[in-house]
Amino acid sequence: RFGDGYTVVVRAGGPGPAAVQALLQQHFPGIVLRERHGGLLQYHLPARVASLATVFSLLAAHRGPCHIEDYSVSQTTLDQVFVHFAQEQSDGDVEEVTAPGRDVAPCPGRRLTTFLEDDSYQESAV
Repeated sequence: RFGDGYTVVVRAGGPGPAAVQALLQQHFPGIVLRERHGGLLQYHLPARVASLATVFSLLAAHRGPCHIEDYSVSQTTLDQVFVHFAQEQSDGDVEEVTAPGRDVAPCPGRRLTTFLEDDSYQESAV
């Protein structure tokens, strides 16, 4: 409702996660793996790629062969959109600070740490 698409969560046992990944990427080229924790896979599927009926039919048909224990498909929530946006922003901040050869102003906390750790500022008052 708030995002463009669906959240697909699949729990697969044994060799299932790799089979599920291959299956979903083959049938839904726009699908993006957001998280993977052992046999639990969470994807974002843009609405333009497939309908809910298609996703449910595919997962139900491959439940046995792909060792799918459980699955759910839901519309992306506002909370999920916010968390994903925040992760992208924080990932970008890390790249800006640590990327070599870039002229990026350090964050204020970084400047204070540099100031406190630099011996040439020992006589300065804070």
